[in-house]
Amino acid sequence: MTAPGRVCLCPGTIGGGGIGMVMLGLAEGLRARGLAVDLVLAGGDEGAGTAGRALPEGVRLVQLSARTRGALWPLVRHLRATRPGLLIAARDHVNLLALAAHRLSGLGRSCRVVWTFHTHRSSERGRMTVAERLADWLALRLIRAPDARVAVTQRVADDLEQAAGLAPGAIRVIGNPAWSAGRCAAAMGPCAHPWLSARAPGARDPGAPVVLGVGRLVAQKDFATLLAAFARLRGARPGARLIVLGEGPDRATLAAQAQALGLGAEALDMPGHVPDPPSYMARADLFVLSSRWEGHPLALIEALGCGCPVVATDCPTGPAEILRSGGALLGPLVPPGDVAAMAAAMAQVLDLPPDPAILRARAGCFGIDGAAEAYLELAAA
Repeated sequence: MTAPGRVCLCPGTIGGGGIGMVMLGLAEGLRARGLAVDLVLAGGDEGAGTAGRALPEGVRLVQLSARTRGALWPLVRHLRATRPGLLIAARDHVNLLALAAHRLSGLGRSCRVVWTFHTHRSSERGRMTVAERLADWLALRLIRAPDARVAVTQRVADDLEQAAGLAPGAIRVIGNPAWSAGRCAAAMGPCAHPWLSARAPGARDPGAPVVLGVGRLVAQKDFATLLAAFARLRGARPGARLIVLGEGPDRATLAAQAQALGLGAEALDMPGHVPDPPSYMARADLFVLSSRWEGHPLALIEALGCGCPVVATDCPTGPAEILRSGGALLGPLVPPGDVAAMAAAMAQVLDLPPDPAILRARAGCFGIDGAAEAYLELAAA
């Protein structure tokens, strides 16, 4: 099969999570190769466009329905009208939706279907809702049906292959398209936060360091450990401040914890979701990823691309693959949930930050161009 003239990207929604940024980055890379790209939404983004995130030039945004369960026939009609050569979906329920719509569209082999997997299934399974467990069960049983399967890290692939009884190598590994010229430009842009607005990109303040966390306020991201570790750090560095960017159901719990730890407004700010965190990362003294599990965390790659020193948890998949370069670690890895180890690692990196140029070079290994080429290879296979 030759390269497709049109690609349909179907992430479900793109607001507030890493998968949205992955699909926007992939869309940018595919457009740069002259392909027509439709970004097809099915669910909570109705009326929200890209949720404040910039849409790559030339990419068409298509809203199918307000709820994923109402998107099947709109997606069938879209596929029949546009006849893409490649359909790429993400998330179990959207993978299933894309497969069903493809079969009903009658496009057959003229359109290849790719399922993508972005997080560590075994780590997530214990927290799945009933609906998510059903989608997981169906996805495992139908996992041979799409033309190709992609995982964002080898450990995500290994975990899925074992669960589904697939032979090793049945799932292709393609890292997230996380870094681009556009993300670099966003890093150089102004930052509105009062703690960082006066700083130039790359500037640091050892006397009053700003620590940054980015992600949804959910159990997976474990900001409770970050808050506790930061409280320890602030005991030795009274001028330190923490910004947590993101929104989610754990906000009230985290606010109560912060109060109990004595972290007032002068020490902690949680301003909510920010469409473009790189402007913060380029000016922060330290980025901390505190997750209990991940897939291939974009925020960590973006922090590296901004030259921001990092500390991360050694969770089941993601940080170790990203931070290990040429046999060396570009930032400390600490056990998930270990407050003392995280606080010590934060102090260590603030005292001896790495060379920003080395961090930026590593982020370049996860660019949009390589990912776009890898997905196009699947279309030509």
